[in-house]
Amino acid sequence: MKNISIVNDEWLTPQQLELEFGITQGAQYKMRMRKNYKSNSNTIPIPFTKVGKRVLYYRPDINKWLLSLRKGI
Repeated sequence: MKNISIVNDEWLTPQQLELEFGITQGAQYKMRMRKNYKSNSNTIPIPFTKVGKRVLYYRPDINKWLLSLRKGI
């Protein structure tokens, strides 16, 4: 797969998300697939947008998602 960067502060490619937040692309894939699971667990799928074959992450959504995962507050 091509390593293409987005030159936009609001959208991130899977590669950029991995570099910035340390979430591997394999883990991202698994988290994106969570939306297809029907379970009673507290797992929240990672928010993403798909344009054709390209997966993009909207930075404000990722920040909200990370905040929702905080423990002990």
